Amino acid sequence: MVYSRPANIPLPTVWHRFAARGTKLRVQDVTNEQLEPAIQLLIKYFTADEPPCKYIEIQKHPAALAELEKLWRDTLKDQISVVCVEDKDDATEIIGVNVLTVVAKSDKEEIFKTADKIWAKLFGAVDLVSRSVDIFTKFGVEQYLTAYGLVVDPKWRGCGIGKEILLARTPLCKAIGVKVTATVFTAAASQAVAKKAGFQDLYQISYEDLAKEGFRFPGVEQDTKFSKLMALEIH
Repeated sequence: MVYSRPANIPLPTVWHRFAARGTKLRVQDVTNEQLEPAIQLLIKYFTADEPPCKYIEIQKHPAALAELEKLWRDTLKDQISVVCVEDKDDATEIIGVNVLTVVAKSDKEEIFKTADKIWAKLFGAVDLVSRSVDIFTKFGVEQYLTAYGLVVDPKWRGCGIGKEILLARTPLCKAIGVKVTATVFTAAASQAVAKKAGFQDLYQISYEDLAKEGFRFPGVEQDTKFSKLMALEIH
């Protein structure tokens, strides 16, 4: 996937402002200084809490973890991912991260290959769900915004920050001329947040059925029953 951020959009741009727990917050582009803290937040909490990662115990599999980190680092180079921080000049603490990129119809089709069995399960399961609907045909678009991970620091959970991060996609998409955002949401919690942000279900498959396809995450049903492809049209 090759995406170039339009040169006329300042980096960083603040896409959304809101308040939580009496604190003013903002969602903005990831700066170079925020890159490493954002990655570390994903490594620490996304891998521990996102249901397939949690139940396949990715933290015990260094090769798969390295593949996931590489995906995040490569995607962050597109300079379109966002972070949530306190809305002040010297904000350093990363409260939340959403790793974003734009997929184009003209992108060269890349066949997913890996020698690592754990990574093959994790990415393969998401890949299967993401390909369940042809976004380009369904919405009549040449490109759309997608994501490879959303995480909120546990200290800030429970006050709607995930939803606010998703809401920031609307002004972001408008600025870069994208009409649709579509993402595979693997957890019941993130699916509920996406619904609150206006996302619609396009496709769902139960983890039980994913297991029949060779993507088993033992115990995942304790957290969530389905993996879903959800989309939001930008008006």
